[in-house]
Amino acid sequence: MVIRTLSSKVSASGRFAKILCLPLFCMLTSCAPAATTSSQVLDALRTNQQMGHIVIGYQNGGRLVYIDTTAGNSFKEISMPAAEPAPQGLELRGATGVLTSPTGNWNASCATGSDCTVTLKADARKRFSVSRKRALTPLYFSPDSSFAFLVEKAPNWRFPLRCSLEDERDVIVYDTNTGTKSVLTTLCGGFPYGSLRWYELGTQ
Repeated sequence: MVIRTLSSKVSASGRFAKILCLPLFCMLTSCAPAATTSSQVLDALRTNQQMGHIVIGYQNGGRLVYIDTTAGNSFKEISMPAAEPAPQGLELRGATGVLTSPTGNWNASCATGSDCTVTLKADARKRFSVSRKRALTPLYFSPDSSFAFLVEKAPNWRFPLRCSLEDERDVIVYDTNTGTKSVLTTLCGGFPYGSLRWYELGTQ
């Protein structure tokens, strides 16, 4: 699923030139493959939406725009009230040392390298790794801490292109029970990715 938004247009000649250059660039260097997905993570996230009514989205005026995992990860917009139950996220960008999540349940060790290891304080066997170099947002945990997500830079020159030469950003979801992750969707251009949070849909 790819979300397109309005952005500055690339001239036809410039786009054509980049398309011609891409195969040569890939031969001379190494193009990143399309991001892989874990069906287990996405299946668990879909079940979480169906059972717990928890989604990832953002407020647009009085409306909620969210990723509907029950509809192929497409965006859906609703006017019904929605609560934002999750506290502020865990900021890993530029972090060093050991940090603690707002709920106090998770520690992130960012002592060396580009990755942070996030560990459940009550059970050190539950851990996963997050790239702080690629992160564009804090790490946000779901209300029950079963999942976490952030937005990160997509690999350079990923092929096939997802956004017609616009900037690509991936929404990465982590299953904190298994330590696995998946690309939930790719955002293009000027999408307000910094506004994404966990929300609880109202039940009717």
